[in-house]
Amino acid sequence: MKKPKLSKEALEAYKALLKLSEEEQKLVFRKVSQSEIAEPVQEQPKEKGNCPHCGGSHVSRYGKTPAGYQRFICVDCRKTFGVKERPVWIGSHFPKEVWIEYIRLMNTGATLKDLAEALDINVTTAFYWRHKILTALKDGKSDAVLEEHTQADETFTYLNTKGNKNASNNLHRYEPTSRDPDYKSVRKSAHRHGRGSCSSIRGLNQGLVCTPFAIGGNEICWGKPSNMGAPTADDLDAVYAGHLGESVILITDASTAARKYAEDKDLPIIQLKSKTESRQGKYNLQKINKLHSTFKQDLARFYGVSTKYLENYANLTIFKQETPSISGIARATLLVEKLSNVPRVARWKDLRGTDYPSFVYEVLDKNEPSKNEVST
Repeated sequence: MKKPKLSKEALEAYKALLKLSEEEQKLVFRKVSQSEIAEPVQEQPKEKGNCPHCGGSHVSRYGKTPAGYQRFICVDCRKTFGVKERPVWIGSHFPKEVWIEYIRLMNTGATLKDLAEALDINVTTAFYWRHKILTALKDGKSDAVLEEHTQADETFTYLNTKGNKNASNNLHRYEPTSRDPDYKSVRKSAHRHGRGSCSSIRGLNQGLVCTPFAIGGNEICWGKPSNMGAPTADDLDAVYAGHLGESVILITDASTAARKYAEDKDLPIIQLKSKTESRQGKYNLQKINKLHSTFKQDLARFYGVSTKYLENYANLTIFKQETPSISGIARATLLVEKLSNVPRVARWKDLRGTDYPSFVYEVLDKNEPSKNEVST
């Protein structure tokens, strides 16, 4: 069978491509790759179901929303309702094509500034779009169930108050107000540090945020921030409750908290007592250690992440862990499909009001800073 030959036009295009600079070649490749992303399949209007208000089954179609989504009316209680699952870009002033390109670029690791310039949107808009997407990923993992041999361990990051006292005024369009920076309200020393993160004490302490992760034998992952400092059995229960199946067997390090949690929940557990045991053999912690490494790399790529958004970025790392060995284009396509039908779309005012987890405030020292601490 003869090998196919390039046409005259293709050869000319190839020669012209070689003459371009490296940056121009990347732009060309990016434009070509855009066509490989499949458009999300348009969902058909959902069949009539029970009324969410009274539970009645006698419902009728009742027109559509301005965005084109079907609404229904209950004949019994006369209340209207719509579909529960919608795309993450519903209600946006930008078409879905812009969102699809945003998702593709975000998946390649583009910064907020790069996203804003490429799509001709405001940096603030790029920031909130990112967190609408990450919030949708987080909500989509709420029913994750891990089975069989499950590797579980914790990783620690600095308490991060990234931002400044003017962040609220910079991101929100209303009359400027006087506001103290976050580090004064959530950090024991009330001291400002570069990029917002620090720990004034060596070793494991309450200046570090604990994030337990777990990977089941069914390759399902779960994890979220739980507490400051070393976790207790109750902290682990707050993370894993409802996410461990009946066939689960925990594989952990020699953690006292993990052992007590397994005893309290009557779960079988295999504890590995040394670094050698955790890295080789039939039972090991290699997958969970790789997840921790990817999580830290993702946070470093964003030059630090505020602790108030840490759970969102944890779910981005989980999504990457659950989609291994696929190309960036395929992962972007999969992400578009997942975001085309989400249970809840975060609103701007919800994202603007995001606060630090309650456990951050529970460890605050209400006493005045000591004289040895640097004054602010």
